[in-house]
Amino acid sequence: MLTESPESLRLLDALHAVGLGNDAQVGHGTGAVASPTRLATEWAGFVVAVGAQSWYAKVLHDDMKELIDVARTVDASRCAAQAEATVALRIVDMQRGVLLFDRLEASEWRWARVDDLASPERLDALWAAKRQVHDGPAPMFVSSPMDDIARLRALCRRDAVELPIDGLRTDDCIDRAWNALQASDVEVVPLHGDGLASNVMVGPQGELKLIDFDYGGCGDPWYDVAITLNELYQFEPQWREGIVRWAGRCDEVDYARCRLYALVNDWYWTLWGLWLGTTSPRRLEFTKLAQWTSLRCRQGIQDARFEGWLHLLKG
Repeated sequence: MLTESPESLRLLDALHAVGLGNDAQVGHGTGAVASPTRLATEWAGFVVAVGAQSWYAKVLHDDMKELIDVARTVDASRCAAQAEATVALRIVDMQRGVLLFDRLEASEWRWARVDDLASPERLDALWAAKRQVHDGPAPMFVSSPMDDIARLRALCRRDAVELPIDGLRTDDCIDRAWNALQASDVEVVPLHGDGLASNVMVGPQGELKLIDFDYGGCGDPWYDVAITLNELYQFEPQWREGIVRWAGRCDEVDYARCRLYALVNDWYWTLWGLWLGTTSPRRLEFTKLAQWTSLRCRQGIQDARFEGWLHLLKG
């Protein structure tokens, strides 16, 4: 039975607006889990069926409206669908923050866990899916992780969010990392923009589909590589092997690039979790997630090679 909520009411309004409201059967989709998987946290999920046809609906949570640009999500999702890397987006209600995608049958498809993707064979398949996005149609905007961080910095200041005790130093190191990453020209391609295992769907024959393009756009393909490696692997030899499987070899400059992009991404999710943990009315473990990404970010900055990574990228 559908539980009434602001999100379900907006979905029903959107369905009525396109003439589906009277015939649609609506049920709840994947429940939200902030830590450690960040699963279904930005959008409320619903299954919508009309006769033999069904969709997966996503409705943007109110507490995410200052972070997620629905128009950009739509653009990136449609480009990825044209590249056949994700499911097709069928219905868009921009005003209500409602998206309806083709549904992957739940009895056949499931969201991935880290162990599903960490083997060399599965990593190759994942790299192939990312390349589909990279080689596909380009969204009409550039994705900038640093612009996203700047937005969260401003929100944290506005809402008096308490940062880690070494937050100012970390902020400075992230600025230095980003400046080093911008020091050389890079190829700009369409991105998935998300390294989470749970934003990969595994099909009945082991095939993969990418989902959730809220952080898509155009940018450096190494950003997709870096944040995926950061999700899947803990140890340096695994990172290096992952880079080899992506590029054919592991140059030190590319290893440094991946490590610095991973730090930038971890700091974004740290600020994201701290801000939402302070301001969101939803009882999810946002702050717990922030504690984990903050620890991983701090460990990377404290690596004795951090300064060397900066110099490598600056040439």
